[in-house]
Amino acid sequence: MKSTVFLNHLQDYFEVYLPSVKGYSVNTINSYKDAFRILFEYYEKTFKIQPYRMDYKHISGKKIECFLLWLEEERNYSASSRNSRLAAISSFFKYASRRSISALNICSEIINIPVKKTAKNTISYFTVEEMKILLQMPNTQKANERRDLVLLSVLYDSGARVQELCNLTVGDIKFGNPTTVHLYGKGKKSRTVPLMNASSNLLKQFLKENNICHEAKRHIFINQRNGRITPSGVRNSLNKYVLRAQTEHPDLFKEKYSPHSTRHSKAVHMLEAGVDLIYIRDFLGHSSVQTTEIYAQISHVFIANALKNRNIPQVSSGTMMPEMATTNVPTFLERKKTIN
Repeated sequence: MKSTVFLNHLQDYFEVYLPSVKGYSVNTINSYKDAFRILFEYYEKTFKIQPYRMDYKHISGKKIECFLLWLEEERNYSASSRNSRLAAISSFFKYASRRSISALNICSEIINIPVKKTAKNTISYFTVEEMKILLQMPNTQKANERRDLVLLSVLYDSGARVQELCNLTVGDIKFGNPTTVHLYGKGKKSRTVPLMNASSNLLKQFLKENNICHEAKRHIFINQRNGRITPSGVRNSLNKYVLRAQTEHPDLFKEKYSPHSTRHSKAVHMLEAGVDLIYIRDFLGHSSVQTTEIYAQISHVFIANALKNRNIPQVSSGTMMPEMATTNVPTFLERKKTIN
């Protein structure tokens, strides 16, 4: 069956432009694909148009607005999720507008669709006291909990995103004064961050205990099946010790925590210690200091603390799940697995 111009452009966009020209990560491309998978489902259910028949003539700014409203009313999308779908669709039409007059006309309509205002999210983080308590929860007499102690210590101390931690290999660690960790972040960006001595010592002991000091390509944190630990595995480990800490300290740990909370915590604690936002931006791997400014808005107490104490606390002790459309969409919209 002959493919439409729209589908040809969409295939080139996902198979050539995003990965090769823009260099986007698999996760980012998968997110963009999800937007079109659900768009195709909407068109099939609403207009009885099968995905393989979709062409520019079927699309307009008005229909995209109706699609976005459908996401909110029928799928209970938040304003933020609705905006991300709009951004993915707009991105494609900006690309296609250089290849088709039809796409150009649609693009001019879509870019005028306003984004919805979203409430500013508050971030959950551990106080210095809570972080110290949390890292006392693992029972170091048990091998799996010794691993968890090292995992949580490195996750906090490096300010790593959870996927960055999962991807960490022995070769990414350079022991010294200070010990450094090389992290591979979003958009194929990488950065090197220092570890405090306590975390460095824990990590060195852990590598020796598991006899993997010289296996550069070996993932440091593995699961019970000897595979690389997953973000959900990290989340489960964190939740396990948060529950213990809440039981022993019911007056603390009042937030809803995730592995990203340790990253927020490190940033907050650095700010409390008087570290400039520019350096925190680079430490976290943010592309703009505006992203980092959220930490400056948490509490005015930080300003007073920064004037009194400029020592960074050493606390170490020694998914939007993709929405799967029910429509049979083109194979080039299938999600790909992340490959290291």
